[in-house]
This record gives sequence, C-alpha cells and structure tokens, in this order.
Amino acid sequence: MDKVIIKVNGKDVKLKDFPKRVTHNVIVGLIKSLNLEEEPEDIVIHVKVSKEGNGSS
Repeated sequence: MDKVIIKVNGKDVKLKDFPKRVTHNVIVGLIKSLNLEEEPEDIVIHVKVSKEGNGSS
C-alpha cells in the first residue's frame, strides 16, 4: 500500500488500515480530478487551523 502519514501538532497519528485507505483514496482522487499535466507521485498537504472560526464555541 502507498504510504500515508498524518501529523497533528507535529505528532504522527497512528492510522489503521481503513482510515489509511480512505485518506489515500480521497486525496489521490481529489488531486487527479484537477487534471494536472503529470501523474501525482508525492502529495503534501499542510492545513493550518486558525483558533478563530474553527467551529468550536
């Protein structure tokens, strides 16, 4: 299987098989839908969550 790594606050999140496959398929499917000129080999996504407007009360 392809490698999937998720880090939260700099710490690796241990993923079991199902969440790993789902994460892989969703991200690769999204990237492929962008019709880029070349096939994705390495995808890096960085999300910064702001304290303001993160949905918490």
